[in-house]
Amino acid sequence: MKEKIPCTKCGALILPETAERTEGLCMPCKQGNRESIEASKEYYKKLKEYDPVRELWKSLVERVHHSEAGLDGLNEAEKIYYTVCVLNGEVFNGGFEQFFSNNSGEYYKMAVDGLFILQAFQCLKLLKEAKDILFYDNAIPSDHIERYESMKKLSEEEEHRGEIPDWSLRLDQIDAEYYKDPDDLYCKLDQYAEIHGLVEPFKRNVEQAAGENASRPTA
Repeated sequence: MKEKIPCTKCGALILPETAERTEGLCMPCKQGNRESIEASKEYYKKLKEYDPVRELWKSLVERVHHSEAGLDGLNEAEKIYYTVCVLNGEVFNGGFEQFFSNNSGEYYKMAVDGLFILQAFQCLKLLKEAKDILFYDNAIPSDHIERYESMKKLSEEEEHRGEIPDWSLRLDQIDAEYYKDPDDLYCKLDQYAEIHGLVEPFKRNVEQAAGENASRPTA
């Protein structure tokens, strides 16, 4: 498997194939979206108050990556929320190519189900089209290495001549369309988490902390 290289502008790790066709830039930098993404990250970084949604996400990541059960340890609502969030994060960082080439690609089917449940139909259409482009309409292997090796890539001749085939150009267009957030996916995810009570336990933590602070004697 090829080692990823840093974007020449922001330093995010990207595939060599991506760098080849974007002159060394990650997709957000290439599409001119990196500044807005980084501004959003900086805003949330500066938030001092407890954020229940952020704590929910941290909890899910901890349970998936640091428990024997992994993703199977989540209930169905948590699985939908988690896999769609993973999809969103990977695509915004490096396009659909990054989503499928990383371990996150194994979540494809659940991400499809999740986008349908969330009624994010434009994002769902883009995800399916990207899959068909990269995997020749074939099923996606569950094994990480096998999945990466089966993905469509630029040929050695195309790389040598610096040619960008039509399928690669279309993949860039799909990424750009997704970056526009056509379904207001962040809002749908927040609503889904609220409806299914995923955030509620972390809201109680806020109320508990506030109560403890109020009961402490002042100097």
